[in-house]
Amino acid sequence: MPPPSRPHVLIVDDEPSVREALTVALSGTYTVHAVAAGNAACDILRTHPIAAIILDAVLQGEHGLDLVGELRVLSKAPILILTGYGSEDLVVRALRARVDDYLKKPVKLAELQAALDRLMAHGGNPSDPVARARSHLDQHLSKAFKAKELAAQLGVSEAHLRRLFRAAHGKTPRRYLLEMRMQRAAVLLRTTRLGIKQIALEVGYANLVTFGRSFRRVHNMMPSGFRLATGSDVQK
Repeated sequence: MPPPSRPHVLIVDDEPSVREALTVALSGTYTVHAVAAGNAACDILRTHPIAAIILDAVLQGEHGLDLVGELRVLSKAPILILTGYGSEDLVVRALRARVDDYLKKPVKLAELQAALDRLMAHGGNPSDPVARARSHLDQHLSKAFKAKELAAQLGVSEAHLRRLFRAAHGKTPRRYLLEMRMQRAAVLLRTTRLGIKQIALEVGYANLVTFGRSFRRVHNMMPSGFRLATGSDVQK
């Protein structure tokens, strides 16, 4: 039997040293195509079954993010931005362009490989990872939060999920989960006769001290004080 064909990866970067280094690093796993400009990238997309695109954000004479729309027309391959420029403005532009992931140079090979594996496993363009993340958090308030595992489940990097979530909600997934847990705890304190320890467990806290501190961060009072203030006669 002939060996299985390797996935094709397209690198678009105007620095020859970067193209060479990435080609050498990835050629053991992928069939690599490396070009310096957008027109050459489009030619490759027209003639090869590209499975993922690694795109430099700042190219000579053109901006990589300006190419995203044209690349999307030619291919459904996920686009991973790789850049040495880490400004907030660039991150916002990348999010608005709806790239699939975002890594900063210099990048470790293992990190780049993991990002490519995630994107290819999910076929690129996962449906609204922020909505899926929010739904997961809402449904698992009592479960331990592991950002890295959630990001992997959604097919994006942990850092990219955090950026997407902050752009959509103005807060990180961890902060969102904290607030949802404390909102749920407040409802239980106000409307049920469950003890505070049981309520803490219901929203993912085995330690009452930690629960109390978290509750105070959101509601500016301890759970017992909140229960008194809202008229419940259940104290503990």
